Amino acid sequence: MHAEGLLVRGGELKIKEMEVQCYLFVLLGSTLFVDKSRDRLRPAINLFLKDHRRLADYAWGAGALAYLYRQLGVATRAGSKGLCGCLTLLQAWIYEYFPLFRPSQLPQSPDAPRASSWISPRLPGGDEARQRLVRYRQLLDELSADDVTWTPYGRDGHTDVPRSLYTGPIRFSDIAEGYDPSRCLRQFGYPAPCSTLPIAPRMVSSPLSRTSCTRPWNTPRW
Repeated sequence: MHAEGLLVRGGELKIKEMEVQCYLFVLLGSTLFVDKSRDRLRPAINLFLKDHRRLADYAWGAGALAYLYRQLGVATRAGSKGLCGCLTLLQAWIYEYFPLFRPSQLPQSPDAPRASSWISPRLPGGDEARQRLVRYRQLLDELSADDVTWTPYGRDGHTDVPRSLYTGPIRFSDIAEGYDPSRCLRQFGYPAPCSTLPIAPRMVSSPLSRTSCTRPWNTPRW
Protein backbone atom coordinates (compact mmCIF):
# COMPACT_ATOMS: atom_id res chain seq x y z
CA MET A 1 0.00 0.00 0.00
CA HIS A 2 1.28 3.48 -0.84
CA ALA A 3 1.97 5.81 2.07
CA GLU A 4 -0.57 8.25 0.65
CA GLY A 5 -3.22 5.60 1.15
CA LEU A 6 -2.66 5.66 4.91
CA LEU A 7 -3.69 9.28 5.19
CA VAL A 8 -7.34 9.97 5.87
CA ARG A 9 -9.50 13.06 6.20
CA GLY A 10 -7.29 15.10 3.94
CA GLY A 11 -4.12 14.29 5.88
CA GLU A 12 -5.40 15.18 9.36
CA LEU A 13 -4.26 11.83 10.72
CA LYS A 14 -0.58 11.44 10.01
CA ILE A 15 1.16 8.12 9.47
CA LYS A 16 2.97 8.19 12.82
CA GLU A 17 -0.23 8.92 14.70
CA MET A 18 -1.97 6.10 12.90
CA GLU A 19 0.87 3.72 13.72
CA VAL A 20 0.60 4.60 17.42
CA GLN A 21 -3.18 4.19 17.34
CA CYS A 22 -2.89 0.76 15.69
CA TYR A 23 -0.21 -0.31 18.17
CA LEU A 24 -2.33 0.70 21.17
CA PHE A 25 -5.38 -0.96 19.62
CA VAL A 26 -3.53 -4.28 19.35
CA LEU A 27 -1.85 -3.86 22.75
CA LEU A 28 -5.07 -3.15 24.66
CA GLY A 29 -7.08 -5.73 22.73
CA SER A 30 -4.56 -8.47 23.46
CA THR A 31 -3.94 -7.65 27.14
CA LEU A 32 -6.69 -5.73 28.97
CA PHE A 33 -9.77 -6.40 26.82
CA VAL A 34 -9.25 -9.90 25.46
CA ASP A 35 -12.12 -11.92 23.98
CA LYS A 36 -12.40 -15.54 22.84
CA SER A 37 -11.82 -14.95 19.15
CA ARG A 38 -8.00 -15.10 19.59
CA ASP A 39 -7.33 -13.20 16.36
CA ARG A 40 -9.90 -10.38 16.60
CA LEU A 41 -10.23 -7.23 18.70
CA ARG A 42 -13.19 -5.36 20.15
CA PRO A 43 -13.94 -2.31 17.93
CA ALA A 44 -15.04 -0.33 21.00
CA ILE A 45 -11.39 0.01 22.04
CA ASN A 46 -10.67 2.18 19.02
CA LEU A 47 -13.21 4.78 20.15
CA PHE A 48 -10.90 5.75 23.00
CA LEU A 49 -7.80 6.02 20.82
CA LYS A 50 -8.92 8.61 18.28
CA ASP A 51 -7.45 11.50 20.25
CA HIS A 52 -4.05 10.55 21.65
CA ARG A 53 -4.07 13.67 23.80
CA ARG A 54 -6.87 12.20 25.92
CA LEU A 55 -5.33 8.77 26.54
CA ALA A 56 -4.14 9.74 30.01
CA ASP A 57 -7.63 10.97 30.93
CA TYR A 58 -9.15 7.48 30.86
CA ALA A 59 -9.08 5.14 33.87
CA TRP A 60 -7.72 2.12 32.01
CA GLY A 61 -7.38 0.09 35.22
CA ALA A 62 -11.03 0.64 36.15
CA GLY A 63 -12.09 -0.17 32.59
CA ALA A 64 -10.09 -3.41 32.57
CA LEU A 65 -11.59 -4.37 35.94
CA ALA A 66 -15.15 -3.66 34.76
CA TYR A 67 -14.57 -5.74 31.64
CA LEU A 68 -13.10 -8.58 33.72
CA TYR A 69 -16.02 -8.46 36.17
CA ARG A 70 -18.47 -8.80 33.29
CA GLN A 71 -16.55 -11.72 31.77
CA LEU A 72 -16.38 -13.53 35.12
CA GLY A 73 -20.16 -13.27 35.28
CA VAL A 74 -20.52 -14.59 31.74
CA ALA A 75 -18.19 -17.50 32.52
CA THR A 76 -20.54 -18.73 35.28
CA ARG A 77 -23.44 -19.24 32.87
CA ALA A 78 -24.43 -22.72 31.83
CA GLY A 79 -22.83 -23.66 28.54
CA SER A 80 -20.12 -21.02 28.76
CA LYS A 81 -16.65 -22.17 27.78
CA GLY A 82 -13.47 -20.27 28.47
CA LEU A 83 -12.88 -16.90 30.07
CA CYS A 84 -12.13 -13.46 28.61
CA GLY A 85 -10.60 -10.35 30.07
CA CYS A 86 -7.22 -9.55 31.56
CA LEU A 87 -6.35 -12.97 32.97
CA THR A 88 -2.92 -11.70 34.03
CA LEU A 89 -4.74 -9.43 36.48
CA LEU A 90 -6.88 -12.34 37.71
CA GLN A 91 -3.88 -14.63 38.12
CA ALA A 92 -1.89 -12.00 40.01
CA TRP A 93 -4.87 -11.44 42.34
CA ILE A 94 -5.14 -15.18 43.01
CA TYR A 95 -1.42 -15.48 43.75
CA GLU A 96 -1.53 -12.54 46.18
CA TYR A 97 -4.54 -13.72 48.19
CA PHE A 98 -4.35 -17.54 48.00
CA PRO A 99 -0.94 -18.95 49.04
CA LEU A 100 -2.07 -22.50 48.21
CA PHE A 101 -1.97 -21.65 44.50
CA ARG A 102 1.15 -19.50 44.40
CA PRO A 103 4.05 -20.37 42.09
CA SER A 104 7.64 -19.42 42.85
CA GLN A 105 8.43 -15.73 43.18
CA LEU A 106 11.49 -13.72 42.22
CA PRO A 107 12.98 -10.99 44.43
CA GLN A 108 12.04 -7.61 43.03
CA SER A 109 12.47 -3.92 43.69
CA PRO A 110 9.47 -2.09 45.24
CA ASP A 111 9.04 0.01 42.10
CA ALA A 112 8.66 -2.97 39.75
CA PRO A 113 5.21 -4.33 38.82
CA ARG A 114 4.18 -6.92 41.38
CA ALA A 115 2.69 -9.25 38.81
CA SER A 116 6.03 -9.62 37.03
CA SER A 117 7.63 -11.25 40.09
CA TRP A 118 5.65 -14.48 39.77
CA ILE A 119 7.23 -17.35 37.81
CA SER A 120 4.54 -18.86 35.60
CA PRO A 121 4.25 -22.59 36.24
CA ARG A 122 4.64 -25.07 33.43
CA LEU A 123 1.31 -25.90 31.81
CA PRO A 124 0.67 -29.64 32.08
CA GLY A 125 -1.19 -31.70 29.54
CA GLY A 126 -3.21 -34.90 29.34
CA ASP A 127 -3.62 -36.87 32.57
CA GLU A 128 -1.39 -34.47 34.51
CA ALA A 129 -3.67 -31.56 33.68
CA ARG A 130 -6.76 -33.49 34.79
CA GLN A 131 -5.06 -34.53 38.02
CA ARG A 132 -4.09 -30.94 38.76
CA LEU A 133 -7.66 -29.80 38.10
CA VAL A 134 -9.02 -32.38 40.55
CA ARG A 135 -6.46 -31.31 43.15
CA TYR A 136 -7.29 -27.61 42.73
CA ARG A 137 -11.00 -28.29 43.07
CA GLN A 138 -10.38 -30.21 46.28
CA LEU A 139 -8.27 -27.35 47.66
CA LEU A 140 -11.03 -24.87 46.82
CA ASP A 141 -13.67 -27.06 48.49
CA GLU A 142 -11.57 -27.26 51.66
CA LEU A 143 -10.52 -23.61 51.65
CA SER A 144 -11.01 -21.72 54.92
CA ALA A 145 -10.52 -18.10 56.00
CA ASP A 146 -7.14 -19.05 57.46
CA ASP A 147 -5.94 -20.06 53.98
CA VAL A 148 -6.40 -16.51 52.63
CA THR A 149 -3.88 -13.68 52.82
CA TRP A 150 -6.38 -10.89 53.39
CA THR A 151 -3.95 -7.94 53.28
CA PRO A 152 -1.12 -8.84 50.87
CA TYR A 153 -0.36 -5.15 50.25
CA GLY A 154 -0.17 -4.28 53.96
CA ARG A 155 -2.83 -3.44 56.49
CA ASP A 156 -3.10 0.19 55.34
CA GLY A 157 -2.47 -0.36 51.64
CA HIS A 158 -5.58 1.63 50.76
CA THR A 159 -3.99 4.78 52.17
CA ASP A 160 -1.43 4.65 49.35
CA VAL A 161 -4.21 4.19 46.78
CA PRO A 162 -7.22 6.17 48.07
CA ARG A 163 -9.21 5.50 44.91
CA SER A 164 -9.45 1.83 45.94
CA LEU A 165 -12.13 2.97 48.42
CA TYR A 166 -14.30 4.39 45.65
CA THR A 167 -17.88 3.08 45.68
CA GLY A 168 -20.06 3.10 42.58
CA PRO A 169 -20.15 1.86 38.99
CA ILE A 170 -16.98 1.31 36.97
CA ARG A 171 -17.29 1.30 33.20
CA PHE A 172 -15.79 0.33 29.91
CA SER A 173 -17.71 1.24 26.76
CA ASP A 174 -21.21 -0.25 27.18
CA ILE A 175 -20.20 -2.31 30.25
CA ALA A 176 -20.95 -1.01 33.74
CA GLU A 177 -20.29 -3.03 36.90
CA GLY A 178 -20.77 -2.18 40.56
CA TYR A 179 -17.68 -1.66 42.73
CA ASP A 180 -18.24 -1.69 46.50
CA PRO A 181 -15.23 -2.16 48.82
CA SER A 182 -17.52 -2.32 51.85
CA ARG A 183 -18.39 -5.89 50.83
CA CYS A 184 -14.74 -7.01 51.21
CA LEU A 185 -13.44 -4.95 54.15
CA ARG A 186 -11.12 -7.73 55.29
CA GLN A 187 -8.98 -6.95 52.26
CA PHE A 188 -8.45 -3.50 53.79
CA GLY A 189 -7.61 -4.81 57.26
CA TYR A 190 -11.02 -4.19 58.85
CA PRO A 191 -13.58 -6.60 60.35
CA ALA A 192 -16.21 -7.68 57.87
CA PRO A 193 -19.80 -6.84 58.95
CA CYS A 194 -22.89 -8.41 57.47
CA SER A 195 -22.83 -7.95 53.70
CA THR A 196 -24.83 -5.09 52.29
CA LEU A 197 -26.90 -5.37 49.16
CA PRO A 198 -24.75 -5.32 46.01
CA ILE A 199 -24.70 -2.22 43.83
CA ALA A 200 -27.24 -2.75 41.06
CA PRO A 201 -28.60 -0.62 38.22
CA ARG A 202 -32.07 0.84 38.57
CA MET A 203 -33.14 -0.62 35.22
CA VAL A 204 -31.65 -2.99 32.68
CA SER A 205 -32.71 -3.06 29.05
CA SER A 206 -32.99 -6.54 27.53
CA PRO A 207 -34.44 -6.45 24.00
CA LEU A 208 -36.36 -9.37 22.55
CA SER A 209 -33.69 -10.01 19.95
CA ARG A 210 -30.15 -8.87 19.40
CA THR A 211 -30.89 -7.90 15.81
CA SER A 212 -33.63 -5.45 16.84
CA CYS A 213 -31.59 -3.87 19.59
CA THR A 214 -30.88 -0.18 19.19
CA ARG A 215 -29.09 0.05 22.54
CA PRO A 216 -26.18 -2.19 23.65
CA TRP A 217 -27.32 -5.61 24.85
CA ASN A 218 -28.11 -5.68 28.58
CA THR A 219 -26.85 -2.14 29.06
CA PRO A 220 -27.60 -1.02 32.65
CA ARG A 221 -28.98 2.41 33.46
CA TRP A 222 -27.52 3.69 36.70
